[in-house]
Amino acid sequence: MATDRKTHTVPPVKNVIAGGVGGMCLILAGQPLDTIKVNLQTQLSPALGKRPLYNSTLHCFSKIVAQEGIRGLYKGMGAPLAVITPIMSITFLAFGLGKNLQQPGPDGSLRPPQVFIAGMLAGLSSTILMAPGERIKCLLQVTSHQHIHI
Repeated sequence: MATDRKTHTVPPVKNVIAGGVGGMCLILAGQPLDTIKVNLQTQLSPALGKRPLYNSTLHCFSKIVAQEGIRGLYKGMGAPLAVITPIMSITFLAFGLGKNLQQPGPDGSLRPPQVFIAGMLAGLSSTILMAPGERIKCLLQVTSHQHIHI
């Protein structure tokens, strides 16, 4: 028995709103772990016989919270929060556009290679905004612990 599947296209404005809200939730949930990761990755190598600034993820977390409070885990969040809405909005919009451009007809569904191509378009379109924002965020996350050379 064949099922009658009608293709439902999402209006671009819904893609933009969904991408923006989803992106903000992503930043709020992931920023503390991202701050810890960046601090661990950018810590300077200790002098011979000296201990590193952070021994582990938990040690890094504890040290940041002890020195700066919980807010220290959210340091540098302004830059990604400012650009995540346009980035994710563009990503969702480009994915929807990529799917719509390849739609075989009103009753057709996309094959996996077509969904893959739509995803590639979405990823490519968001990279333009994402790279500079990531650089700024990383610089802000490590400013109180180390000297940074830009």
